[in-house]
Amino acid sequence: MTGADVDAVHTPERLDELAAAATFLSHALLRRDAAGSMVAELASTGLAHSWPLTGDAHRAGARLLEQAVAEPADDATLKADFDALFVGPGSMHACPFESVYRSLEGLTFEAETMQVRRFYADHGLQAPAFNKEPDDHVGLEVAFVGQLCLAALNAIEDGDPGRASQFMSSARLFVGQHLGVWGPDFCTRVIEHAQTDFYRAVGHLLLGLIAEFPRLPGDNLALLEAAQRQG
Repeated sequence: MTGADVDAVHTPERLDELAAAATFLSHALLRRDAAGSMVAELASTGLAHSWPLTGDAHRAGARLLEQAVAEPADDATLKADFDALFVGPGSMHACPFESVYRSLEGLTFEAETMQVRRFYADHGLQAPAFNKEPDDHVGLEVAFVGQLCLAALNAIEDGDPGRASQFMSSARLFVGQHLGVWGPDFCTRVIEHAQTDFYRAVGHLLLGLIAEFPRLPGDNLALLEAAQRQG
């Protein structure tokens, strides 16, 4: 099976849906002040009723988004929920940094952070607060996956399905080595501890998005992994 055959399921419409979902989730996870305006936009556009992806986790998240729109929490409540989950003070219910889950010391800026940084650099990207905030924040990792989907979409529109397949193989490799390793634990903590429907929805929807990137037989993973090690 060739890469192009493997990615035949990734139509432009599908890639657009994956990129849009990743953009929505990264925005919610990176910005403390985003939830209120996002709920308002969902209400005004009706998008809460038309989440683009399907599956149990997506359906659970979409239902919670609808509830978040039907009975919106005020900004102060949403910000307090964001802080308790991802910021503190004190211990966070769902720390948003990969290396905290995976490193021996449970600290930030560990080996996993540098590995994620290398992935970004291989695609010409850099974390916005380089060397100040860890590159392996969940919101940045989700945004990266979305950018790979968007790059694949652009490659298809440029008539280069082979390059599109390479971008999707990179997305699956990144999820397989990083976001998919620790992300489900993070999502579970968000779902268990969130006090608002909006952030419970985010937990379910991210869990669903991670499941959209399984490794497939046509992925040239051996070459990709060797390139990562050499980088």
